[in-house]
Amino acid sequence: MPQPSSSPETNYIESFQESATFSPVLIPKAKWHEKLSAIKENSYQIANDLSIQGHRLVPKILGPREILCEDTVPLAIAIIEFDWRTSVRLKMVKCAIELISDAYVVNSLDSALPVVLASIIEGKGLYEHGIGEFFLLYGKFEQKFCTGNGRATRDKMVELIKDDESKMKLYTEGGKNKKVPLPYAVRNILAHQGTNPNKLDDKGEDIKKSIDLLRDWVKRKPN
Repeated sequence: MPQPSSSPETNYIESFQESATFSPVLIPKAKWHEKLSAIKENSYQIANDLSIQGHRLVPKILGPREILCEDTVPLAIAIIEFDWRTSVRLKMVKCAIELISDAYVVNSLDSALPVVLASIIEGKGLYEHGIGEFFLLYGKFEQKFCTGNGRATRDKMVELIKDDESKMKLYTEGGKNKKVPLPYAVRNILAHQGTNPNKLDDKGEDIKKSIDLLRDWVKRKPN
């Protein structure tokens, strides 16, 4: 009697029998403290040398090392302050640039990656609602409404908001204060950390509200 053939899904699962292992080196507490002491000594030496040169901090731009002609890529800036972590954070910058470069080569560079890595390098926490989800929805918004640049995106959001002040944010640009759509402000702040004078709230409400707005706009049926 012929046996029933396996489904494609079953065949795939059966063929995927590889496993991964992870074996970190366990370091005694005394050795760990020695490791930290060496890091601190190196960091303070770097900080001292840079201070003598007149630096108060070190800004590092995160982006791919090589870019295709006429292509545009997401960038972020990590601000390295002078403390006992300085040497490690500078090392993390090099690793982040390599990761971003590799992601760009294989066409998997997400807009949120440089921002997330910059936040991690600086020692800041990520908001409850993922920054990656925000950028994903923002991209879907631009695609749905065919907004080819920042101004067109902002204008379309203003149209959808319909004078609802709760969906706007006071924003400083070119030395002038004005109200702009909240998601538009959030995107610019995240994409230009370190150089943008505007700030997000500490509790992440700006991102949360922006995600809710973008979800609604992306799902909304055209008139």
